[in-house]
Amino acid sequence: MDLSALDITSFIWFIACWMGYSLFSRRAAKKRNSLASVLYRYRMEWVKKLSQSGMSEVDAELLASLEKQVSFLASTSLLILASLVTVLGTASNRLMDLSSLRFVTEVSLGVIQIKLMALIFIFIYAFFTFTWSIRQYGFCFILFGSSFHTVKYYKEAASYSAIAIDRDFEAMAKVLDRAAHSYNYGIRAYYFAMAALAWFINSWFFFGACAIVVWVLYRREFHSSSLKAMVSARRVENVHDEEDIKFD
Repeated sequence: MDLSALDITSFIWFIACWMGYSLFSRRAAKKRNSLASVLYRYRMEWVKKLSQSGMSEVDAELLASLEKQVSFLASTSLLILASLVTVLGTASNRLMDLSSLRFVTEVSLGVIQIKLMALIFIFIYAFFTFTWSIRQYGFCFILFGSSFHTVKYYKEAASYSAIAIDRDFEAMAKVLDRAAHSYNYGIRAYYFAMAALAWFINSWFFFGACAIVVWVLYRREFHSSSLKAMVSARRVENVHDEEDIKFD
């Protein structure tokens, strides 16, 4: 193998950062304010509202807009994959020669191709997570459509009831939450793909890029101004101190 010991070490560091941060964020979200923990409660309240008032056109549009966001990134992943495969197939020493830049480590074409393959696998993973998120949002459409009456068509009826069929609404909210988590995993893959680009410069840049990505993700998921605003909107310091959301 043409990869140096430093290349291998930096790649192990990359995997450790990605998997380590994923485990950390999942555990920390169970005790601290985070985008995941705060949005989970908002999704639970959304489903509770639907169970009490029915599903309006606005609710349907909101759910559709979430699915469209994921669809856009899934399509983008395919375009990026097509570009990477094209570069991999047409790579030559002349095309991939970046050694004219002083801070770029000169490596063989084989090493460049291995790094391109790593990027390809990252975007394959992103594509699978995004498409799974799309499918789960589709499940939500079916669950909500079969469980809730539509406000526009049933509200005027004398015997109007928001619930079409009795369901476990907490389980339904978890399906919605799982769809959002899959979307988040795909976004996280994009972030780490940006770090992997630094590997083409040299392994030390790669080390630094991985650390920067972890820092950016941590800041945004646990200390962003958007998170603070969403917590403040609930008038609490920690959402875990709130009572559990219960369905009638």
